[in-house]
Amino acid sequence: IYQEFFEFPELRSHFFPGLHATGLAISVACAVVGSLRGTRAVLRLQPAAAMRPKPPRQGGAVLLERLGGLWRRLSSGWRMVLRSTMRSHARTATGIFAAAMGAAILVSGFMMSKAMVHLVDFQFRWVQRSDVDLVLREEHGVEALDEARRLPTVDHAEPVLNVGGTFRHGHREKKSGITGLLPGARLTVPRDRRARAIGIPAGGLAMSRALANELGVGLGGQVVFRPAKGLRREHHLPVLEIADDYMGVAAYTDLHFLSRLMGEEMALTGVQLAVDPRPGKAEALFAELRELPALQGVHSRHDLIANIEATLIEHMAVFIGFLVLFAGVVFFGSILNASLVNLAERRRELATLRVLGYGPWEIGSLMLRESLIVTLAGTLLGMPLGYLLTVLMAMAYESEMFRLPVVDGPEVYLSALALGVVFALLAHLFVQRSIHRTDWLEALQAKE
Repeated sequence: IYQEFFEFPELRSHFFPGLHATGLAISVACAVVGSLRGTRAVLRLQPAAAMRPKPPRQGGAVLLERLGGLWRRLSSGWRMVLRSTMRSHARTATGIFAAAMGAAILVSGFMMSKAMVHLVDFQFRWVQRSDVDLVLREEHGVEALDEARRLPTVDHAEPVLNVGGTFRHGHREKKSGITGLLPGARLTVPRDRRARAIGIPAGGLAMSRALANELGVGLGGQVVFRPAKGLRREHHLPVLEIADDYMGVAAYTDLHFLSRLMGEEMALTGVQLAVDPRPGKAEALFAELRELPALQGVHSRHDLIANIEATLIEHMAVFIGFLVLFAGVVFFGSILNASLVNLAERRRELATLRVLGYGPWEIGSLMLRESLIVTLAGTLLGMPLGYLLTVLMAMAYESEMFRLPVVDGPEVYLSALALGVVFALLAHLFVQRSIHRTDWLEALQAKE
């Protein structure tokens, strides 16, 4: 999938023995560690003791029974369920841990999906709001802006001056550039992390947080900028605002101020256009643009958004699909295994309930309640773990070209909770089938 959209220097897709051996070793190690407890108990068991019926588990009041008012309001079924859940410490803890890991995977996947949507909205609908960007071959004066305003279907035009150069702060240097905008610009609006618009400073810089962190400069600090063209003198510029973005690094200032730094009265290297959005209007504009020799490039924001969203949708669909599959395996496998072990250990007890008049579905409902308690507890504990996992992934992905926002919402956690319950119900179908197939008479017979 990555090879369809990106070009890497080398991306070989074949069998890597070392990686597969490492994964296999981890799986085998986990399986061995998980089997040690049961194996140790079997090896310590004396043959004569093993031939006797298993003694009943130790009873006693559980913690909830000390809450008399609440305990008395519970039905007998719920009391049995809670006693069984709280007395089986190891099985309950293992089930909660597995559910927490599954929920963490789901929350992380859903948050990644929301992060991609937020990135596109923030970068291309809130910060960069122009419909068409014109890139000029060289610097032009205000006449280029006037000519752009006369183009067909253009409703609004704003000049842009991009000046590349080198930033320095202390011993740190970074090659980047400054974008000059008009005060009150509407087509490029720098914003902070809460999406609030930031004013274009007249005598300093509004610097992106990524660039500020790389230079080690904070709000109110000062950087040295040496332009790569024009009057190549070093300029000491204060950082008056910190802007947030998720693609590339940028620094913004007043266009007239930047022009004076370059030794010009008014210069621009590009024009941003807001055009008539009605169908059929764009053809006239692009036909006119093809005749302009001063243009180096034309970028359509709508085409860019459409391409990014199409790419992200395909990537995210595959990504979320695999995460849901992995989480489903964790949920389903742990719940089914724990429920079947619980059923095998309590066959005599459940057979007694069957004789007392409980039907297979009523017995199954008791097992289902235990599974749901464990699943819900684990899912709730796994939600903050999923958030933490997403934060760590965002830190790992962070680079100069791309940064992943951390975005959550109620629908993320509700979706994870709903899928956890669905997986628990699917696992219980197999448990319910085992209950219907149980020979209750044979289970009641004492083994002498």
